[in-house]
Amino acid sequence: MMPHLCRLLIYVLLGLGSLLVGALSPSCPPACQCYDTSKVFCSNERIQEIPEGLPGSATHLFFVETALSSIHSGHLGSSTTLTKLVFINNNIQELQAGAFQGLPSLTELEVSGNPLPAVSPGMLAGLTSLSKLSLSANAIRTLQPGLFTASCRLQDLSLSGNRIEALPPGIFRPLRRLQALDLSQNSLPELPDGLLTPLVALRVLKLSDNLLARVPPGAFRALGQLTELHLDGNRLEELPSGIFSRLGALRRLQLQHNALGSLAPDIFTGLLNLTVLSLEGNNLATVPAILFAGTPGLLHLSLARNQLETLPQELFANLSVLETLELSHNAIDHLPTGAFQGLEGLTELQLSHNNLSRLPAGLLAGLPLLTALVLDHNRLARLPARLFDANDELVRVGLAGNPWVCDCHLSYLLHWLQSFAEPLIHGQAFCANPAALQGRSLLEVSRGQLQCPGAHGGVPPEEGWDTDAPGQCTYSDPEGTVSVACNATSCQELNLRLPPPGPERGLGPAYRRAWLLRSRCGTLQVSVLVTAQRGNEVTPPGPPCRALRLGQAFASALATSGPAWEANCSPSRSATAAMVPSCP
Repeated sequence: MMPHLCRLLIYVLLGLGSLLVGALSPSCPPACQCYDTSKVFCSNERIQEIPEGLPGSATHLFFVETALSSIHSGHLGSSTTLTKLVFINNNIQELQAGAFQGLPSLTELEVSGNPLPAVSPGMLAGLTSLSKLSLSANAIRTLQPGLFTASCRLQDLSLSGNRIEALPPGIFRPLRRLQALDLSQNSLPELPDGLLTPLVALRVLKLSDNLLARVPPGAFRALGQLTELHLDGNRLEELPSGIFSRLGALRRLQLQHNALGSLAPDIFTGLLNLTVLSLEGNNLATVPAILFAGTPGLLHLSLARNQLETLPQELFANLSVLETLELSHNAIDHLPTGAFQGLEGLTELQLSHNNLSRLPAGLLAGLPLLTALVLDHNRLARLPARLFDANDELVRVGLAGNPWVCDCHLSYLLHWLQSFAEPLIHGQAFCANPAALQGRSLLEVSRGQLQCPGAHGGVPPEEGWDTDAPGQCTYSDPEGTVSVACNATSCQELNLRLPPPGPERGLGPAYRRAWLLRSRCGTLQVSVLVTAQRGNEVTPPGPPCRALRLGQAFASALATSGPAWEANCSPSRSATAAMVPSCP
C-alpha cells in the first residue's frame, strides 16, 4: 500500500475523514494539517520533535508515523483546550515524568505502536481529567507502582499487545471508577492475589492470550458489575471451584483455547445473565450432565474442537433460548435421541468433523426453529427417513465429506433436498456407493436410480420405528412422502408430506392419492383425501385441513384388516397426527 493511502486509512480510523474536504487553518506547522484550528494531524517521517506553532485552540492532536523518539516534560506546552492526544506508530522509546503536565482538560491519551520499553511512574502527573488511556502494542515489560496514583477518574485502560510479565499487586488500587481493562496479548504467567479487588466498577476484563496457568480462587470476587470476561488463549488446565460465583451480571465468558480437561458440575452456577459461552479448543472428553443448569439465558454456546465422544442425555435441557450450538471438530460417534432435548429456540447446529456414522430418527424432533444443520465430514452413509419432518424452518444442511450410499434409503433425503433446501448449499453431497453412482452429486441422481437390491423400499430396521419393540413396523414409500407406524393391532402415527399448494382457489379437494406401502412386516394400502379452506375466506385458528381420512387398510402381516382411521392435519409442510379408529 502506498504511503498516502496508509495515511488516508488512518484519517478515517481517527475520525478525520469528514474533515479532509474542510478548510485548512492558515496558522499551522509545515509538517502538520490543521482543521478549523481544533484538530491537528501531524504525519511526517522527518518530524523528530514536537513542532512549534501548534494552534493554542486545538482540542485533538494526532502524531502518526513520525520519527518522534521521546516526549519530555514541557514539550507539549500548556493547553486548557486539548482533550485528545494520540501517538500511533512512532519511534517513541521514552516518556519522561511530567511529559503531559499542563494539559488539565485531557480526557483521552493514546501512545501505541511504539518501541516503548517502560513507563515512568510520573508520566501521568497532572492529567486529572483523564478517563481513557491506551498504551497498547508497545514493548512494555513491567509497570511501576504508583503509575496510576493521579488517575482516579480513569474509566478505560488498555495495556494489550505488550510484553508485560508481572504486575505489582497494588497497581490498580486508585482505579475504583475503571470500567474496562485490557491486558490481553502479554506474557502474564499469573495474577497476584487481590490484583483486581479494587476494580469494583469494572464491566469488561480482557486477559486473553497470556501465559496464565492458574487463576486465584478469589480473583474475580469483587467484580459484581462485570459483564464480559475474556480468559481465552491461556494455559488453564482447571478452574477453581466458585471462580465465577460472584459474577451474576456476566453476559459473555470466553474460555476457548486453553487446556481445560474437566469442569466441575457447578462451575457456571449463578450465571443467570450469561448469553455467550465459548469452551472451544480445550481438552474436554466429557462434560457433566448438569453443567448448563444454571445458565438458562445462553444464546450462543461453543464446545467445538474438544475431545467429546458423546453428550449426556439432558445436557442442554435448560437452554430453551439457545440459538447457536457448535459441536464441530470433536470425536462424537454417538448421539442419544434426546441429546438436544430442550433446545426449542435453536436455529443453528454445528456437528461437522466428528465420527458420526448414524443419527437417531428423533434427534431433531424438538428443534422447530432450526434453519441450519452442519453435518459435513462425518461417516454418515444414510440418514433416517423423516429426520427433518419436525423442522419446518430448515433450509441449509451441510452434507459434504460423508460416504453416502446412494440407494433406496436416501430417497427421503433426496426428496427433501429437492423440495425444501437451498440448492447451492447441497452440491457437495457425493455418492461413495454403489460403484455405478460413485462420485456423482446426490442432486444429480434421480430417485429411480436409488435402488436397494432385493429390498422392497422399506425403512432399514436400524433406522425405523420397528426397533422400539417387537411387532412394530413403519410402512413408507421410497420417497418418504407418506409413512404409517403400526403394531400388531393398530396404527399409531401417520406422517404425510404434502406438495407445495397449487394456484387454484376456493373449496374442494386439494390432494388425493393412494399408496401401496411396504415394510418387512408386510404390505399396507393407504388412500388419502385432503380438502382445505382456500381463497379469500379467513381461516379461524386451528388446523386448516377439513378432513383427512385413511381408507380401509390391509396389512399381510396382521391377523385382520385394520379399521378406517381419521386424523386432523396441522398447517405445515409435513403433517403428523395420532390416529384414532372411527366407529363402525
